[in-house]
Amino acid sequence: MGNRVSISFRNREMESVAVFSHWGGMEFVEMARQYVRDLRQEVGTKKMMPLQRLQPDTVVIDFIRHCTSHMDRVTGDLYLGKNDMDGDNSDNGHFVLDLGEETKNEVPSEQKGS
Repeated sequence: MGNRVSISFRNREMESVAVFSHWGGMEFVEMARQYVRDLRQEVGTKKMMPLQRLQPDTVVIDFIRHCTSHMDRVTGDLYLGKNDMDGDNSDNGHFVLDLGEETKNEVPSEQKGS
């Protein structure tokens, strides 16, 4: 049995691919929320690099690095989809984390049901 969920990152009109977790559930969403809070604090007013500009396609790659940095191999929990419909998030739905609004990082800016 899984605890399926997916997330993506959005900044204005740009949205990343979806990251699906088979077993992560709401803990995966909470980890993503904390990652965004930490990233925003680290970046501050710097805007030189794509990650500092909070570009969703770069943020999603760094988030995956964050999630897997302790692993030798990624063996099955995580996978990518082109959007929230391109995988299984049937247990918890899809969450879009808005990178453009600091206040929205405390809660999911949008949840799409499964």
